[in-house]
Order: sequence, then structure tokens, then C-alpha cells
Amino acid sequence: MENITSKSNQKIKYIKSLNERKFRQKYSQYYLEGIKVVNELLDMYNQRAIDILSIACSYDILNRINGGASIINRLEKIDNFEILNMDSDIFKTITDTVSPQGILAVLNIPKNNIDNINIDTNILILDKLQDAGNVGTIIRTADSFNVKTIICLEGTTDIFSPKVLRSTMASILRVNVIFINNNELTESINKIKNMGYNIIGTSLQTDKYISKNIFKKKCAFVVGNEANGISEEVIKKCDNLVKIPMSSSVESLNVACATSIILYEQFKNN
Repeated sequence: MENITSKSNQKIKYIKSLNERKFRQKYSQYYLEGIKVVNELLDMYNQRAIDILSIACSYDILNRINGGASIINRLEKIDNFEILNMDSDIFKTITDTVSPQGILAVLNIPKNNIDNINIDTNILILDKLQDAGNVGTIIRTADSFNVKTIICLEGTTDIFSPKVLRSTMASILRVNVIFINNNELTESINKIKNMGYNIIGTSLQTDKYISKNIFKKKCAFVVGNEANGISEEVIKKCDNLVKIPMSSSVESLNVACATSIILYEQFKNN
């Protein structure tokens, strides 16, 4: 364990830089924060290969909160990767959390592609979703309903931002995230179709409602931007468009709520 005593320490500056998207992209790394998440990471590390690069912590903070003493005990038995301990004032400079729990882990961003898809589960495709809270909730919902592949089309907010990751409540560790840029879109959708998936788009501009009939094949569900829905280019590639039946007094649902309903229906009918 290394004790850090200065806010200007290069390792502190490096971790802090991961709050910005450009540095996450530059280094292909991100961090996960909180006692529950790090405990889960350590459990996974013992059970299967997971790439923990380092853990930053503050015993000052951990000793004051529930679960802190227990995870300190775990940390003191680890010699597989770097552990950095610092006082609370330094730790608070590296995270954007208002009341940090005093521990985070730095990891490599996984490199997944279409060819890595687990063809035994359904897929969720995010088309230019922008709200970090929505995206985090959607990832957690996908994990809850056994959708283990999430495809982010170009224009979707950064899934590895701290705000999104906090909303996932560690579900990010149990899903495979694939990024597709605009140049790869047609080829990628064709590959998904060739794997036997039915591309199901969500749209208010259809008369077709979700029903158990649409879940007869494996599905790749597409949900769109909060304001504009699915882009025209993606709509053209969908096999079906569906919407959720609801009261006429409401025009539309929040995209995270709508996704939850659709994924629950597919889970119930499989």
C-alpha cells in the first residue's frame, strides 16, 4: 500500500483526469466508486479474470461509514494490484461525488465488438441517448431482465462517465457494452440480423403495440434520443416498430421507464 500525502501527486492527478471523457478515451480507463461496487469487483476478481488496475481509498472516510472497516480488512490482504491510501481531503479532489464513500477502483474499458455478442440473450441498442441518469437506469434495467449486450450508437452519452456509472449500481460489470460509429452502422445491423435477431424499434409513429408475438424471435430493442426518438436512418433498419399502450392523457413516457416496460415484457414472455 502506498500512502499519498499531496494533491499534486501524479497518481492523484491521473485518477482525477478520468472524470473527463477525453482522458477516459485517451487512456481507455475509467473508475468505479463506492463500497458496494468495489466489494463486488473484489468478489469478481477472485472468481474470474477482471482487470483491476488500482484502488484508491481513504481510511479516514472508510472508518466513519458502514461497511468501511470490512473493506479495509479486505484491502489489507491484497497484494495483486496497487492500493493508494490518502486522507479525506485528497480523496475528495479526485471524485465528483458530493459525499464520497472513500474508495474507488480504476479499470480498463472493455473492448467488445459485434462478434462477441452472446447470441443466447436479447440486445438493447441505444440511439443517441443523452441523459446520464436515463442511460444508467437503462443499463441497470437491462441487467435485471437478462439483457447482457448493450450497443451504443454514435451520439450516445459516455457510458463510462461517473454519473452514468453511479446510476448503474454495479450493473455495468455484468453487461457487455459495444460502441458503433456511423460508418459501421449498416454492417453491424446486418450482422445482428444474420445472427437471428429481430430489430424492434420503439416509436410513437406506429399503430403496432408491444405484444407477446414480437418476442417469438430473439430481439434487439432500439430506444432513441429523449427528445427526438430513433433516428430516421435507424428506423429504416428496424424489422418492426412498436409502442406501449397507455392513457391518451399522456403523450409519451420517459425513455428509461419505457425501456423498463419493454424489457419486462420480453423477460416475462421468454
